[in-house]
Amino acid sequence: MPLLPRPRRSSGGRTRFASLDLTREQWLIAFLIGLASVLAAVFGWRAAAIGSTAAFDDRQSISETITVERGEIDMAFALADDARDYTRYLADYAVAAELDNQAVALAAAGDPGQAADLRREALLLRRGATERAADAGVFGRVSIADDVSRPRPQPRPFDLDERRRTIAAEAATGLDSPGQLDPGVWAREAEDIRDRIDDLVVWAFLLIVAVLLFTAAQVLSSRRGAFYALLGLGCAVLLAGAVSGFTMDFVT
Repeated sequence: MPLLPRPRRSSGGRTRFASLDLTREQWLIAFLIGLASVLAAVFGWRAAAIGSTAAFDDRQSISETITVERGEIDMAFALADDARDYTRYLADYAVAAELDNQAVALAAAGDPGQAADLRREALLLRRGATERAADAGVFGRVSIADDVSRPRPQPRPFDLDERRRTIAAEAATGLDSPGQLDPGVWAREAEDIRDRIDDLVVWAFLLIVAVLLFTAAQVLSSRRGAFYALLGLGCAVLLAGAVSGFTMDFVT
């Protein structure tokens, strides 16, 4: 079934070519090849478009990971400072307790004046320890208001886990807080997009296979059995690639 037009002589002696005389099968093959090629190009364009979104999600995931890690490091330093300041607070209370013991011994030995001085020194030491701990952020100012005026004889407890939760809450509710960060969400979205890109490449490859089948059908058009077999197989592959690509990965 030749596709080349036959040359004809014009009245002026010049050679001109007549238009192609295509059969309905040839027009169908040409249309299907064009359709498969266009759909393959559309899937390629879509894969490139969502690829930029995957790159953006990767950058967001990396940025939030850095922010989260920096926050964890800052929190670790803050907790270490609080633990150090609380240790100093305990040390001052231990010295104050020793002064109280000495005051009791002096009072029993008949030296109430020196005992009173030691008790006053112990009171000032506890008050100063409480104020320093509050200034360092170990205790809240509101929670130690009574301790400053009348320091308790025993040191206040300090829960490191509770302090960690407090620092985390303050960081999450601050004016410059980035909000609740979850780098894993962005990473999962980027991975999902890459899966879609891989699938779109598969569907585009199927469409190229359909083009090859249609081309083979055209080449073997003189053999009707082979022509219709290749045409049917090409249509099946074209339909599978187009429907799967548009319904599974093009939009979602």
